[in-house]
Amino acid sequence: MSARGGAKKRGGKSISRSARAGVLFPVGRMHRYLRLNTVKYRIGMGAPVYLAAVIEYLTAEVLELAGNAARDNKKSRVTPRHILLAIANDEELHQLLKNVTIASGGVLPRIHPELLQRGKRGAKSKIIYDGAVRPAPAPKKMKMPPKKMYMKKAAAAAAAQAKNTAGNSSSDKGKATAAALKKSGLSILSEKRLFLGQKLTVIQADISSIPADVIVNPTNDNFYMGGQVGVALEKAGGKEFMNEVEKLKANQQTLDTAGAAICPGHNFPAKWVIHCNSPVWGGTSNNVAIQRLESCVKNCLALADEKNLASIALPSISSGRAGFPKQSAAETILKTISNYFVSVMASSLKQVYFVLYDMESIGIYTSELAKLETD
Repeated sequence: MSARGGAKKRGGKSISRSARAGVLFPVGRMHRYLRLNTVKYRIGMGAPVYLAAVIEYLTAEVLELAGNAARDNKKSRVTPRHILLAIANDEELHQLLKNVTIASGGVLPRIHPELLQRGKRGAKSKIIYDGAVRPAPAPKKMKMPPKKMYMKKAAAAAAAQAKNTAGNSSSDKGKATAAALKKSGLSILSEKRLFLGQKLTVIQADISSIPADVIVNPTNDNFYMGGQVGVALEKAGGKEFMNEVEKLKANQQTLDTAGAAICPGHNFPAKWVIHCNSPVWGGTSNNVAIQRLESCVKNCLALADEKNLASIALPSISSGRAGFPKQSAAETILKTISNYFVSVMASSLKQVYFVLYDMESIGIYTSELAKLETD
């Protein structure tokens, strides 16, 4: 009697290859498909296991991102539309499935700003809406309400405005920050809105005067305040701010490379200051330096999200004393910020300011911001 027959007679329990490999997808079925499509080649025993594991990982990744998209759209069921948004917002999945069409998935929302602009209302003006040109409606004549009714409505409107102002939502704080920026007289040099609504704005100003919720200060492992941003913050914040820095230094001891720590701000518009140990160009390979800069930017954004802040002001991190080429620093920072908002899907940050001093950096960031993909 053969050994195989003896095993069956002894009643040994068979275990599937999927269970042995620890995967959910059927290894046997993958093996059968491989044999049908690759009849000329020998198929190793590990090939279907590897294929099942890869497909299972991709399926789990798509399901996770699609579930996040459904949650953000306040839906309890994942639809093909959510799957399309999940794939389009992930750089690697988008590259892998760029030639795949998802049925009933729709298209990515991309509307040119010119199509959303309206002409000035007037007797002879026209309104552009959805590509069609229509005459502006004639203004309606309104009757003046009695004085008592007018006063009652005015009081109700004032109460509603006070109630809305008391809220602490991130969108309200973002609008307030934008209004404060406009009131301060600072001009916007370049601006772009990301797919999920966050705005990236390039301005030229003293970073200590920016009405943002938090300012990023590039420093070293000992919280050195001698850089361009550190000097400006020390001058504006005075002794109170430096005491906060000393407390942070005493608690933190040293700051790891690409690490970030936060402390309160004083005597300038920002309520918080994030100190990040910006990586240095050279010494190690360029790829390692770029990866550390990406981690540094992500750590700063994550700290701002932990504090539920709506706006953040960043200088050109690592392009000063750290020796990073300005072009490489701008590309890395902008790409990291865009990828961060896509990965977290839900962020309290609605406004990112790039506060620059020299015209060379302004030109580089303006150019890279125009190249940044928002869809």
